[in-house]
Amino acid sequence: MTKSAELCTTCKKPKGSYHCDLCGANTCKACAHFLGEETFSFMKVVPEELKHTTYCSNCFDDKVAAPLAEYEETMEKAKEIIVFFKNQGKLTRFLKRKEDPYKVENCADEEEALMRMSFFAVQSGFNALIDVELTHKRAKVGTYLKGVVDGSAMGIQIDPDSINSDCFRGV
Repeated sequence: MTKSAELCTTCKKPKGSYHCDLCGANTCKACAHFLGEETFSFMKVVPEELKHTTYCSNCFDDKVAAPLAEYEETMEKAKEIIVFFKNQGKLTRFLKRKEDPYKVENCADEEEALMRMSFFAVQSGFNALIDVELTHKRAKVGTYLKGVVDGSAMGIQIDPDSINSDCFRGV
């Protein structure tokens, strides 16, 4: 290898031992941006440029920083969503159910299932989930049986001030 091939493209120091998964440029550990494989795991479809784990500063700033900030903002909104379970039909009987329900399968626990459905609802512009139904089942993973949770819910937009604050539960 030549000495120029080992230079970090960002800081120009001769310690570029990592490679950007998007453009292939050399980068050092101090300049590289690392994302876990589960970073965008709640998205239904992850764009190809966001599926990598190592980015140089240029690619991260140009292609990853804005979608990552938007994803984190959506996750924060999903934590504040209003949840009505199926057995709370008296509270939601007059709400119109226009949308198709969200369905999630094989979630590790109830919290993950609720967060995934909440994330989908926030992406669609809703602030509440109604008719939430969670079912527990056993799934075979290799030679082991593992408990998983499936869920379904419908997203709607409601005025939070018009409901009694103790009749809903946030995620």
